Amino acid sequence: MTSGLSDERVQELALEFPARFNQFDLLNCLLSNDNTTNPTAIALVGQSSSGKSCVLRRFLREVRLSHTWLSCDECVTLRVLFQRILAALRAIGTEDPNKLDYGISCHNFSLFVTQLNDTLKALALDEAHFVVLDRIDELGEPYESFYQLIINIGNMLRYDGITFILVSSGSEPRSSITTTIPHIYFPPYNKAEALAILRKESPDSIRSMLGPTERELSDVQLTSLWSSFTQVIIDTYFPLYGPDIQQLKATVRRAFPTYAKPVLDGVVGILSSNRDSQSGFVKLYKINQPLLTSEELVRNSFVSYVQGSTVTELTAHHDMPIYSKYLVCAAYLASYSKPRFDIRLFSRIRESRRRVRNTARHKFKDKINSRNFAPSPFEYERLLAIFQCIVPDKIDSVTDIQTQFASLVSLKLIARVGIGSDSSGASSVDILESRTKWRVNVSWDITLQIARDIKLQIENYLID
Repeated sequence: MTSGLSDERVQELALEFPARFNQFDLLNCLLSNDNTTNPTAIALVGQSSSGKSCVLRRFLREVRLSHTWLSCDECVTLRVLFQRILAALRAIGTEDPNKLDYGISCHNFSLFVTQLNDTLKALALDEAHFVVLDRIDELGEPYESFYQLIINIGNMLRYDGITFILVSSGSEPRSSITTTIPHIYFPPYNKAEALAILRKESPDSIRSMLGPTERELSDVQLTSLWSSFTQVIIDTYFPLYGPDIQQLKATVRRAFPTYAKPVLDGVVGILSSNRDSQSGFVKLYKINQPLLTSEELVRNSFVSYVQGSTVTELTAHHDMPIYSKYLVCAAYLASYSKPRFDIRLFSRIRESRRRVRNTARHKFKDKINSRNFAPSPFEYERLLAIFQCIVPDKIDSVTDIQTQFASLVSLKLIARVGIGSDSSGASSVDILESRTKWRVNVSWDITLQIARDIKLQIENYLID
């Protein structure tokens, strides 16, 4: 297969995007201008803020591959997505490729495949063309059947020249897990990689965060100040936010003007010598300790919601740490799924046998949705087991799950049901004590919004 980039150029691109050399290398091996060697579909998967779209855009632009980029979260139905795909393809090679004709009737899969074949026949592509379906997991309606169609569409097309690239932050549909299309996985960033990403801001970009100031800092001083500041933010908030780069970026942009104010006011001077510079940074850190420990810096819309704000605030991108969202979903699953179903729902090993009792009593109970009952209590260990099963990636060792759980308890999103007692009969105050039981204190509607935000198909883990 022809390669679009040299090894040296792939190395250079990897410097722009820390920890993404393997992903660039795989894209370079899989995709080329040759319309007979490309796969019919490939999938880019990884949790949110892992660089999937950025890396893919940069690669397609660097290799100058012909492509169409479609944001599936802007399509409320599959019919709209079908129309956009066909309209974009029919505009290839026209005088104004940005002027698309959406007057295309396409109501179902069969009609879409037929019109796609007709379009490819009319185009007679000499070079490969790539259709990027970004955020396909955020399509306005269930996308499982469409995902399966794209995977198998190679058997339905009569003409070469088109490759679909599926970009998803959520888990793949269960029916598609064992498919043979190429997958490129984007693992979450670790602490060192997140720090490298934050430090890639240019001096001009850093100045724009500060706005107009009386004291001007040189590029070297500004970069040194930014470097020390990002190190402090990573050390302080990475255990809370984990690999969520978007939340980390929002935090540094919000805090940096206040953090740098003592330097701009002349209270702290960053000098040229290393010893004086280190002393200045220590003094600056001590002055900014109230900022770094302030509740206002990490205050988010979910806290505001608990205090009485609207539900719409809950869906903001920076409302909760990502693992706190998984903990809320795990707590809901622990409260509304019976322990005897845990192996079936959460284990990767299928049950060898399943007993089904067809009694009238069970038939009557099955007609009642379990979510209409009060949440059942669960133990902390069971919550952690479910949490580990629904989190798609390995959890960084510095992430403090117990602290995030305690925060959810203090926000009353998870409530204590029973308090254990020690040998003397006194009440135990340890919230992680094994005899203490818990229940979720969040409704299904809010839990579903949280699950959608982290691309978790929570319905797959419930038995109604």
